[in-house]
Amino acid sequence: MARSANKRTSVPSTSTTVTSTTIPPPFSLAPSSLQPFLSTLDPSKVYITHIDTHPRRLKQQVFAVPTLLNLTIVVLLLWRTTHALPTYFSIVLAALGNPTPYSIDISATARATLLRLVFGRAVMFLLDWFLLRIILPWPVTFLLEAPENPVTWRWKCGFRAREIYIRVSRRWGVEELVGEGDGRRAAEDSPWWKTRVMPAIERGYVRGKTGYLMMDKSWDLDFGAMVRATKAVDAGEVEEERFEKSVWCYGGPQIGWLAWEVWRLDVEQGADQEEARKKIVAFKDRLTAMGKESLFFRWIEIVQYESSQQGGFTEQRQAEAVRQARELFQAQGVDFDDFVGEMGGKEGLPGMEQSS
Repeated sequence: MARSANKRTSVPSTSTTVTSTTIPPPFSLAPSSLQPFLSTLDPSKVYITHIDTHPRRLKQQVFAVPTLLNLTIVVLLLWRTTHALPTYFSIVLAALGNPTPYSIDISATARATLLRLVFGRAVMFLLDWFLLRIILPWPVTFLLEAPENPVTWRWKCGFRAREIYIRVSRRWGVEELVGEGDGRRAAEDSPWWKTRVMPAIERGYVRGKTGYLMMDKSWDLDFGAMVRATKAVDAGEVEEERFEKSVWCYGGPQIGWLAWEVWRLDVEQGADQEEARKKIVAFKDRLTAMGKESLFFRWIEIVQYESSQQGGFTEQRQAEAVRQARELFQAQGVDFDDFVGEMGGKEGLPGMEQSS
């Protein structure tokens, strides 16, 4: 689990000139109202924030699974401890020459029996080492990690209809994304941008999962930051909107914290998609009113065929789709270009965005 950073970063001086050429795209300067909160984050890491609007009941069910699992592990480890400690104590006493049930008289013990005893104890040592080294950190991290952990986060924030989630990069950070210092490498050109950031903010991914399930090899949850953000919103110090889906990183002392507010792009794309949907519906209704509804479905078939070809729906294939559509409409006595023009042009119609 992610640990809350104790490092604090300073806001760039107002005397420092920050231009668009010094800020790696698509970032811009973070809102000044968030500087007190951002100063508590680790400047070497990259962060993603978003608001989880999944039902409260689902969040409770999801959180119940690791809670029950870790409690079960604790009970099993306690049971194993009560049995293992007397055993190891007796083995140590035997090693020091004291008679115990685990003492072995090598001279009076058959070699096969001796090998069996040594192998059995070696397996016991290995299994207990595995429990101590691999399994024990799970409940310790879940229940006791400081300053915040999943349990304290839920205790302080509860289960809400709208929850603030803050992911932090795991085993990589700002150096890989924007370089050292003042962002000498453009973020969009970094291979880490495509392999780490873009998949983590994909609209379907964020909408399809509750935030607690977004921990993976590239991203962890910063429970301390989530508690601080929730308290800041509850106290009215920060607007909740500031934690909508965004990417955050520190651009260096001359720039300060940077933000890419992805949610604004999602809103714009959503509006564009809605307009395109309305236009397609109008396109179909117009053809239906002319008694030529079949033309609409034939046009959709052409677009689907061309877009499914190897290499994607290139500009050349879009042009081919339009050419076939013209011939199809002409065969039905409809001037394709005039019809599309009356509908407001090709913008928003599938397969016609880049065609001529």
